[in-house]
Amino acid sequence: MKRARYIPIFLLVLLPLIAFSETEQKASDSYYKQLKSMLTRHTLKVRPKPSDRDVNLIEVEKGAAGVLFGASMDDVIAIWGKPCGLRISGYLDVWNLSIGACRFGFIDNRLVTISIHSATLKEAHFDNGISFDSSFDEVKAAFGEPVKETDYILQFVTKNDYLIRFQFLADKIDRTKRKLIAVTICHPDSGQ
Repeated sequence: MKRARYIPIFLLVLLPLIAFSETEQKASDSYYKQLKSMLTRHTLKVRPKPSDRDVNLIEVEKGAAGVLFGASMDDVIAIWGKPCGLRISGYLDVWNLSIGACRFGFIDNRLVTISIHSATLKEAHFDNGISFDSSFDEVKAAFGEPVKETDYILQFVTKNDYLIRFQFLADKIDRTKRKLIAVTICHPDSGQ
């Protein structure tokens, strides 16, 4: 009859630790630190660098915030600086960079969504005069019949299938008024 060999428990715990101690990552190689180095903690007080384009001009089928649809992440970061947030979502694998209160969405490193917020770009405006000072009714009159309308959202589609979404918030002083706070433009390739 053979005797069973018993291995002390402390060896079962100690052996893997010894084996992996050789492959331990250095602090400089940490995945977390690499990701953290790509982000900044600035929140709303972001100012874009000078560019060839007016950062306050919103051109529906071209771009906005100083960048054009189709730009790479590097192109956007060259103007806006490091993002303060990164989110990857959706079945289309959309990478969203948050910079200030604005958001830039990419598919395959190609800019397909631009979301501009009044907290970061107070002076943003369209060629037709619509700006963050415009009322709900003024936006509706300027862009025609919306494809979606709620108390706080107006959504339009251009003839070339670009989606424009206006988001409103109840005014703090007069709750019957709605204040425009964000404009989002989606390229037809964005899947929205």
